[in-house]
Amino acid sequence: MQNRKASHNSGSHPNWVAWFIFANGILCLLVGLRFLPWMTVADATTAIYVGLLMPGQFVLLAWLAGIPLLLASFALPKRLLTILAVTYGSLGVAVLLIDTVAYSLYRFHLSGFVLELAVEAGTEVFSFSGQLWGISLGIFVVILLVESFFAALLWRVRPSAKWLMGAFATMLALQLGAHSWHAWADANYDSRITSITRHIPLYYGATAKRLMQRYDLIDQQQARKTKASQSLAKTAPEGALNYPTQPLVCSQPEQSFNVLIIVLDGARWDMLAPEWTPNIYEFARDSLVFEQHYSNGNATKPGIFTLFYSLPASYWNAFTAAKEPPVAISRMQQLGYQTKVLGSATLISPAFDQNVFSSIPNLRLHTPGDEAWDRDIKITDDWLAFTSSERRADDPFFGFLFYDTTHNHVVPDDYPVKFQPYWQSVNKLALDQDFNPELIKNNYKSTLHFVDNQVGRVLDDLRSKQLLDKTVVMITGDHGQEFNEYEKNYWGHGSNFGEYQLRVPMVVHWTGKAAAHIKYRTENFDIAPTLMTEVLGCEASPVATYATGNSLFNKRQRDWSIAHSYMDQALLLDGLSIVSNPSGDVDVFDRNLQPVADYVLSPDIVKQVLNELSRFYE
Repeated sequence: MQNRKASHNSGSHPNWVAWFIFANGILCLLVGLRFLPWMTVADATTAIYVGLLMPGQFVLLAWLAGIPLLLASFALPKRLLTILAVTYGSLGVAVLLIDTVAYSLYRFHLSGFVLELAVEAGTEVFSFSGQLWGISLGIFVVILLVESFFAALLWRVRPSAKWLMGAFATMLALQLGAHSWHAWADANYDSRITSITRHIPLYYGATAKRLMQRYDLIDQQQARKTKASQSLAKTAPEGALNYPTQPLVCSQPEQSFNVLIIVLDGARWDMLAPEWTPNIYEFARDSLVFEQHYSNGNATKPGIFTLFYSLPASYWNAFTAAKEPPVAISRMQQLGYQTKVLGSATLISPAFDQNVFSSIPNLRLHTPGDEAWDRDIKITDDWLAFTSSERRADDPFFGFLFYDTTHNHVVPDDYPVKFQPYWQSVNKLALDQDFNPELIKNNYKSTLHFVDNQVGRVLDDLRSKQLLDKTVVMITGDHGQEFNEYEKNYWGHGSNFGEYQLRVPMVVHWTGKAAAHIKYRTENFDIAPTLMTEVLGCEASPVATYATGNSLFNKRQRDWSIAHSYMDQALLLDGLSIVSNPSGDVDVFDRNLQPVADYVLSPDIVKQVLNELSRFYE
């Protein structure tokens, strides 16, 4: 009889933990209300969305954190389980509370990257008075008491197990409703909804623009043009961004240079050679070649973002929600520049249409063509048509050409230049430590040769129309491309912050500046300052008011930098990278991607990095 009772009580432990986690979800929600002041709840529609989002997200966070506790409930006795649950739950709520404090100070959430900076810097950056420590301890005691109250209450009285299904169904319904709404709002340029996303910890709102476009659920080109989407965009949170940090001081430039930026997806710096890129190589002979140029992203999203904003890609969500264009593009539009933006890859995923090119009218979101090489030919043809018949002769122009064939490693079947051995049927699943890298590298070189041919058409056209002397031309890559050079089974990009995935070519033709090979390190953070100070008449504005870097023509003034992937981020030092991933793990690597133990980070660098990640927020 006694054994049966013990068995019954043991079987009730998971049920108790499940309800205890739901109770913690409510506590997390109450703490999460501290994020509300940073949100712009523009109207009743937005309020309903927030009402769906916050309960579903904070209860989900409690559950994700509570899974280990649920597993422990099958083995631990009641008393020990209760002590563990109360302690564990209190720590979780305390961490969320600390996140609200960090967010109020810096406008970004806690992450492994930030925690690593805090731990390394210690009291030299983060110093607390005895009074503050006392208040913090008091708050934690209160949290413990609240957790203990819930624990005791749920042992005495709690809903039966059959109600758990309803609680789970409610949580999932809230999640499904919020994510579906976000996906629809994102496709319809509704900033009222999408601007909320970044304020909620660990919330990544769903997007489905390509899917909706494929099934004709929305005409994205039309959605971008409609007055409805324009009015919704105006509801982006005022004050969320402080960009630039001071009003720009600009004057009319003495000479109006055209600006043409040509980006080859995944172009590596060491591929600038006559065998693979003959046209660009020849063009570089009479241009400025920045031999140590690095993208601040190892993927397209952060690579293009940092190229135009010259800011860390951690600002992506804020600029996207506010639909705030880069100052360089805004300044060109103020000066009457005609714009022509042509992307072989779509401009909606990543959502460059909502940040980098948000102010460009009649932006083509999708270039027709089944294959990347087909679309690359198309954007070249369209550019030549622009210079021939669409360009206004009296106005300068800004052009952007983004070639994508190099991303897919496939050229047309009848393309005459295929470096051998050529991989006829590319299967990236076959790539492993034993794979011969020359096979896929030859395909990559073949695609570079193909894209170089298209770029050659563009350059010849500028020469024939006598536009080259009036145009600043930049040829670069959005990120690099790796072929297992470190012998760690890394292929492609987006997976580490080594040289092969970050270092890209930077060839700049600039009439009046003598051809040269620049040896010092430059990066994407330097592009906007170069254009603003050297082309657009804003040399009187301090670069720090709108960018992280400095002009390409000045050596770096910092001994650190920041780079991002889609999910990871890294602090780049001289030969070292401190890398944080979404799980919270932080690793330190040397230039050969070998782990480094016991590295001590300078507190002064910590201060600078934290400031750079937050100073463009209100």
